[in-house]
Amino acid sequence: MTALLETTGLTRRFGGLVAVDGLELKVEEGSIWAIIGPNGAGKTTAFNVITGFLAPSGGTVRYAGRDVTGQPAHRLVQQGIARTFQNIRLFPLMTALENVVTGAHARLNGHPFGAILGLRSSRREELEAERAGMALLERVGLASEADTLAGELPYGSQRRLEIARALASEPRLLLLDEPAAGANPYESAVLAQLIREIRKSGVTVVLIEHDMSVVMRLSDGITVLDHGRKLAEGSPETIRNDGRVIEAYLGRESGAEIRSRAASSVSGARSALQLEGLQVSYGAIAAVKGIDVGIDEGEVVTLIGANGAGKSTSLKAIAGIVRPMAGDIRLFGERVTGAGAEVMVGRGVVLVPEGRQIFGRMSVHENLLMGAHQRSDAAEMAKDVDYVFGLFPVLLERRDQFGGTLSGGEQQMLAIGRALMARPKILMLDEPSLGLSPVLVQQVFDIIARLRDEGRTILLVEQNARMALSVANRGYVLQTGRIVLHDTAARLLDNAQVRDAYLGGDVA
Repeated sequence: MTALLETTGLTRRFGGLVAVDGLELKVEEGSIWAIIGPNGAGKTTAFNVITGFLAPSGGTVRYAGRDVTGQPAHRLVQQGIARTFQNIRLFPLMTALENVVTGAHARLNGHPFGAILGLRSSRREELEAERAGMALLERVGLASEADTLAGELPYGSQRRLEIARALASEPRLLLLDEPAAGANPYESAVLAQLIREIRKSGVTVVLIEHDMSVVMRLSDGITVLDHGRKLAEGSPETIRNDGRVIEAYLGRESGAEIRSRAASSVSGARSALQLEGLQVSYGAIAAVKGIDVGIDEGEVVTLIGANGAGKSTSLKAIAGIVRPMAGDIRLFGERVTGAGAEVMVGRGVVLVPEGRQIFGRMSVHENLLMGAHQRSDAAEMAKDVDYVFGLFPVLLERRDQFGGTLSGGEQQMLAIGRALMARPKILMLDEPSLGLSPVLVQQVFDIIARLRDEGRTILLVEQNARMALSVANRGYVLQTGRIVLHDTAARLLDNAQVRDAYLGGDVA
């Protein structure tokens, strides 16, 4: 077979950040090819460059033997490259059929004035597009919803409608960005069968997907990205057992693991936080599907799992940032379900968000004081500032420096220090290692271990499973919004099913 899509040295920079770094990719015609990788690996950026939504900073894109580097999206669609998006981009106030017909416009020859004037040739072309659109709706199982507004369709149906719209442009190459995101197991199975049928019709498919069970079942080959670079490539079985891939998803072995192997639940401690049947949705997307989680006072508990598993959403629900659809949240035995973020902070539940979100134009010292904005005990606040500077000496050196000028690792330290200024009863950390070098990751987790040894109660969400389990007492493994494993950190470290939750496979 010949390569339908080929990239050579493909690079995309955002200022000093290299999001895609010299990507070499070759997709054979008639194949289903997956691009996977941890959070921030550069997958969607690569899609955006290939499909003309972003200009490359370097390298080339070849399609069907032609150099199409830097061509705009509409020209690539006309040549046979179509795509869907990570966040659904349907026209919610148009019907399902009307959405599909819009996808065919790249193939229509009529002039817009012909449609305005009602010319017979334009109307004939529109009728043909509608017939083709109905055939596509039939193909994706949505013919009965042709007259339903797209915004009123269930989430899984919206995903299939977006694929139908992309197919309306008659692509030779179809790129799908997380088509199974938020889908339940039945919807994922239906989607997988649809993708197989699309391939059988002669369309080459490239997909980004975090549901590894879908990737492993569908793909002829897989490219793994990590920090913008190609880490590995090969068959599903090869990738699933590649040590580098396992390390990228689960993290490196660390000396701290020895400490965790003796760690277990804190004996005799009272319950600090209890989630009972917690369900959280974003519109039609069910992100958390009835989880039960318990944390005792003085424990470090971690939520681990692949991207899109529902980990960060769980923290946001506890913190009062998003409102649960069902279930209960209990704080030291008292029901606090639905309380707002300011109430939860006042009750001692403090979140260090993914991405840090420090105040870039405030000094380090001012950022710390912002963490204590609900407090009025000035003398005690000064003591806590000294405590934070003792934990993070580099912040003392940067005391009067703007937060936005700090390195990524220093910003993460500042974000943790700011949270500690609220004197949290429960400290929640969302992806503290994201974007940090291995040396800085180790420094951050050494601090988390120190906080644990001081007796603090911590709920940790972390993609680097090994590092998270190295400091935790217990862990919960999430997969597509559900808990599939729960055990002590030591036993989870040795459990092959943890790998399956990240890289596909059956989890009991």
